Amino acid sequence: METSETAFMRRLGNLRLLWLCACVAFLLLPLAIGCQQQTWYLDPRFGERLAQQDKKPILFYFKAWDSTQHRNMQLNVFNDPSVKAELLKTVNIEVEFAWSTPYKERYGVSNAQVCVMCKPDGTKVGHALYANPVPTVPRFLDWFKGSLSEALPPTASGPSEPADTPKRGA
Repeated sequence: METSETAFMRRLGNLRLLWLCACVAFLLLPLAIGCQQQTWYLDPRFGERLAQQDKKPILFYFKAWDSTQHRNMQLNVFNDPSVKAELLKTVNIEVEFAWSTPYKERYGVSNAQVCVMCKPDGTKVGHALYANPVPTVPRFLDWFKGSLSEALPPTASGPSEPADTPKRGA
């Protein structure tokens, strides 16, 4: 015969198991439905290693954590669905401007709220985007796509020949 105490413990164990299953399902849900989310790395060295490993361009965002422009950039630009989709193509590194002297010097950044695009090896491409005032989403995407095209590694096929180029042996 089951006592009220053992019945309570059994139900408590079942509730704990149910809670664990719910938590695991919540964590795995984005993988199950194919959602990808852009990630911002806070350790530049880790981000650089990841970019080299994955052969992906790097987007550095030099921010001032206490700045209104930083909050507006996060809310109005980086959270836009079209921007989120584009950010999946890069390794995104958020750098605190005040604590990043080596990176500021390397990329010639003199103010906070600046985006810099780099090749996977860390070589800067194009011009920096100054996000003070916060750019519109179309302006950010124009800069991002232009810089991304410069930062992408060349394809293995190389440039295609024009259609009117004579072929050897023809």
